[in-house]
Amino acid sequence: MSDTLTNKETSWLVELGQDIQADLSCDANGTGLPCRTDRLSAVDSMKRYLEIHNYSVIDKNKKPYRIMKSKSQREENNGN
Repeated sequence: MSDTLTNKETSWLVELGQDIQADLSCDANGTGLPCRTDRLSAVDSMKRYLEIHNYSVIDKNKKPYRIMKSKSQREENNGN
């Protein structure tokens, strides 16, 4: 990974940064806390912002990829 961002990545970061700020500044409920929809939109934008910087963000609600053992490995573990 290069330490230098491309012009396209820089443009995306500016746009994502503006979206994040707009989402977090919404106070439609008058509670001082952005509504759930805006908070989740901000989180999604933050995820994409981090991914541009080569960070991996994992959704805890999604099951991780599971690697299946081969038939011979399963038989070996079962003692057959």
